[in-house]
Amino acid sequence: MLSGIVIDPHGGIANVWCSFRSEGQRQEWMRGHIDCERFECVSLPESIDVWVDEEFLYNGAPVNDELTRIVGRHQPSTPIRGNGLILGVDPATGNTVSLTLDQQASVIAWWRTFTTGGNNPEALRPRMALV
Repeated sequence: MLSGIVIDPHGGIANVWCSFRSEGQRQEWMRGHIDCERFECVSLPESIDVWVDEEFLYNGAPVNDELTRIVGRHQPSTPIRGNGLILGVDPATGNTVSLTLDQQASVIAWWRTFTTGGNNPEALRPRMALV
């Protein structure tokens, strides 16, 4: 099982998970959540990777302001377009893994900082689809 978080270009955030039996199924699941054919990885601190559409310049996807700000908080970045799939990475092997609870908490805290400044939980509820 692989679980992570998707942040969409409208500021929504959701937990996502999948069981798969092959590398091809894992990549298909990732492409489905990113909504693209080719994806690339942006590495963040805490062994967190953000997977984004590699062809965003050609497909006209909307700018994902929240995700662009989250990535920009940690490194210089061009605007990210479309959905971002956030997963963990095993630093020893480089393999993609599920986010830990601590990593999920970090991602949600970063997201809250750029949505309402983290000060208005009521304003965040309609944008969250966390289970």
